[in-house]
Amino acid sequence: MAGFLEGIIPPVVTPFEADGRLDLAGYESNIESYAACDFSGILVLGSNGEAACLSEDEKVAIIRAAVAKANGRPIYAGTGMDSTRTTIELTKKAADAGASAALVLNPFFFKSHLNGEALRRHYEAVADVSRIPVLIYSMPGATGLPIPPNVVHQLAKHPNIRGMKDSSGDIANLQKILAGVPKEFPLAAGSAPVLYPALSLGASGGVLAVAGCAPEATAAVYRAFKAGDHDRARRLQISLTPLALAVTATYGVAGLKAAVTLSGRRGGIPRPPLAAATEAEVAEIKRLMDAARAAL
Repeated sequence: MAGFLEGIIPPVVTPFEADGRLDLAGYESNIESYAACDFSGILVLGSNGEAACLSEDEKVAIIRAAVAKANGRPIYAGTGMDSTRTTIELTKKAADAGASAALVLNPFFFKSHLNGEALRRHYEAVADVSRIPVLIYSMPGATGLPIPPNVVHQLAKHPNIRGMKDSSGDIANLQKILAGVPKEFPLAAGSAPVLYPALSLGASGGVLAVAGCAPEATAAVYRAFKAGDHDRARRLQISLTPLALAVTATYGVAGLKAAVTLSGRRGGIPRPPLAAATEAEVAEIKRLMDAARAAL
C-alpha cells in the first residue's frame, strides 16, 4: 500500500436524505465501497464533502463512521475553520474520533489581512497542539487566498506538519512549492486535470474529486505512472480530464454527487442553496463517465 498521503485518495461526498438530514447509512455504504477500491486512504469533510454546510456534530459523526467502515484505510479529515481556536477544537475532535490526519484549509474570510505571517502562525499553532499530523490545504479557487510557496517551505520544517494538498491546478506554483520542501514532505495534487504532470514533477499522489465516481480510471493513471508506462498514463490522463472538469469546475458539487450516484453509490443532492444537477447535466456526465471507462 502507498505511504502517507501517497497514491489516490477520494474526497467523499456527503449524502443527505430528502428532508436534508445526513444520510449516515448511505455515507457508510460509500466508505465501504471506497475501502474496496485501489485507494491509499479516504478524505472526509473536504470541500466536495460540503464540510462548510455541516454542523460540528455531523462532522464528528461522519469521521467516526468513516473510521469504522474504512477497513483500516487512513482517514484524512478536513478540520479547517476561519479561526485558529475553532480549527484547534475541531482537529482535537477529529483525533478523538479516530482520524489519521487533519487536512486544514487555510482561513480566508478576512483575506485582506491574512498575509503569509498570519497563515504561518495559524498552521503552527494548530500543529503544535494536534495529536494527529496536520496537512496544509490550499484551494484558492474557493478561498481566493493562495498560500505562498515560501510559507509552505517554512511550515514544512514543523515536525507535525506532514504534507500538503494543493488544489490550485497551477503547475508552476506546484513546482515552486516542491523546490523548497524536503523530499519526504508529500505534496498531493488536488486537481485531477494536472495529475500526470504533477506526478512527473514529484507529487506524491492525488486527492481527487473524480476518484469518487471513477475510481478505476483515476487509480489507473497513478498505477501506470508508477509502473513507468508513461504512454498509458498520458492517454488515461487525457481521457479522464473531461470528466474531472465536469464534476468540479463545470457542474460543481451537484455534478459530482450526480456522478457518484451514476457510479452505483449514494450521491444524493447538495444542501441548499446549491441545487441538484439538471437532467441534461446528468446525461452529459454519464457520457463522460462512459468515455473514461472505455479508455481503460
